[in-house]
Amino acid sequence: MIKTYKSPSHIPYSLGFTLIELLTVIAIIAILAAILIPSISSVRERTREISKLSNYRQMHIANTMYASDNDGFSVISKDNRDPEYMTTPYPEGAGGKPHWQFLLAPYLSVLGNDIHTVRKAEFFINPYFEGYDPGRAWETGMGINNKLRTPEKAAFNNAYWGDGSTPNSNNGPTLLSAITFPEYRIFVGDTVKQWLINEVGHINTTQHDGKGMFVLFDGSVVFYDQAEAELAFSDPFKLRGR
Repeated sequence: MIKTYKSPSHIPYSLGFTLIELLTVIAIIAILAAILIPSISSVRERTREISKLSNYRQMHIANTMYASDNDGFSVISKDNRDPEYMTTPYPEGAGGKPHWQFLLAPYLSVLGNDIHTVRKAEFFINPYFEGYDPGRAWETGMGINNKLRTPEKAAFNNAYWGDGSTPNSNNGPTLLSAITFPEYRIFVGDTVKQWLINEVGHINTTQHDGKGMFVLFDGSVVFYDQAEAELAFSDPFKLRGR
C-alpha cells in the first residue's frame, strides 16, 4: 500500500517584524520626516509673511479711504490736542489720545472705543515681533512714518504733539497729493518696537532675511535693506534708479 503525505492544515509562521525590517521602516520614516518637516516649516513661514503683507496693504487702502473722508489728508501719527481742538471725535472718557491705529480702525473693521483697546488687536501687531507684551501695547513692532516732508522739512511732524492752544507750523497732517516720491516713501513698516518711525533708529530690517517689510504711499509693499529703508525715510528721491 502506497502511503501518501498530507500537508498540515496550518503552517506556523511568525506574525512579528524581524529586526532588520523594523530598522528599515524606522529609517524610511526618518528620511520622510527630514524631507517633509522643512517643507511644512517653509509653508508656515510663507503663510505668515503673506498674512503680514496683506495687513500692510490693507492699511494703505484704509488710509486712502480715510483721506477721502478727511479733505484729502493722510492719517496723522497722533493727535495729542485737547478735545476742543481735535478735528476727529474721540469718545469721552476714552484712554489715551488718538493714534493712527484708532483713526484707521473703522476702515479695517477693528473694533475698540479707545486707543488702548484698538492697538491690542492682532491686526496691528507685527507677527514677527517677538517682544510683544500686552502690558506695553504701544510696542507692536510696526509703526507709521512721522516725517512725511523730509528732507525739505525735516522738523515737520505728521502729528499734533501740543495741546492745540498754541499753533505750531511744524505739526499737522499732510495732503496725500502733496507727498513727494510716493513710490519710495514709507507709509507704514517694521520697527524695532514702537508705533511710529520718527528716526532711522526706529526702523527694523532684521525680520525678512536682512530686510524689513514696508508699505509705500503708492500702495506697493516692498522689502528694503537698512540702507534703502533709511533713504525711504529720510530722502526718498535718492532711491530712484536703484
